[in-house]
Order: sequence, then C-alpha cells, then structure tokens
Amino acid sequence: MTFGRMPEPGPIVCGVDDSPEARDAARVAGAISERLGLDVLLVHVAAAVTQPGVGAAAAGRERLAASEREDAEEVLARIAAEAGLADRAGRRVEFGDAAGRLLAVCEEVGAELVVVGSRGRGKVRRALLGTVSNQVAASAPCVAVVVPPGSAERLTL
Repeated sequence: MTFGRMPEPGPIVCGVDDSPEARDAARVAGAISERLGLDVLLVHVAAAVTQPGVGAAAAGRERLAASEREDAEEVLARIAAEAGLADRAGRRVEFGDAAGRLLAVCEEVGAELVVVGSRGRGKVRRALLGTVSNQVAASAPCVAVVVPPGSAERLTL
C-alpha cells in the first residue's frame, strides 16, 4: 500500500438565490467553513437568458445577460454581507438550470460539500414540482447539506 499526499480540500459550494432559505444556507456554509477551515464559494444561478423578441439579436441577448449578471452579483454581495462572508467567500454567477449548474460547479471545483436551502414545501408539492435541493442532494458528487427553513438560528457549530 502506497501513501501519498492528500489532495488539497475543495471549497464548500453554496447555492443561493434571493430567499430567506438561501440566507440560512449561506450562514450554515459559513459556520461549517470556519469549523473545517474550508473556503466558501457562493453560487447564484440565473435563468437562461431568453426573452421574447431578443432571441435572434445578439446585441439584445448580450445586454440582457449583462443586466441579469449585474442583478445576480448584487444578490451575491448582499447574501455574502448578511452571512458575514463578504471578505472570505468567492462568488460566481451561472446561467441555466439551477440544480444542473450547481452540480457542474461542484464537479469543476472539486467541492468538499454543497449546501443549499430548502423552502419546506409539503410532500405533494415537492413530488409534483421537484426541488433544486432534492436534485442536488440526489446527484451531488460530494456531501450535500440541505438546510431546512429557520434552522440556521439553531446552529451551534
């Protein structure tokens, strides 16, 4: 048996939107990162850039994408500040399917953990609609932490 150097640990990837549940997830990711000494990467996934009448015009798509990116960067900055991560978390904007893009980022950066919030929908709505948190938890290439609504206040890490 050969023993080699352990690879450098990857970051904690935390998927956020502009919801209270995402703020809880960011606080939990921050607490875990402090405890484990890992970096945090906040990721906001905006919807794919499409709008009626803009599809064929490249300049229109570019302006819309720039506007969406600016809005997403504001969300990331606000959540990072509220979670006490403004000076120590990376931030990244992605476009497309939220679960798919979060999973791709986890693969790309070699994430140790992925943290997402849960909106606490009932079983029927969750079964009918599916959720980003369910999809991420089921398919993550790393440990997945799903933060239930309101649980960040009870965290004692």
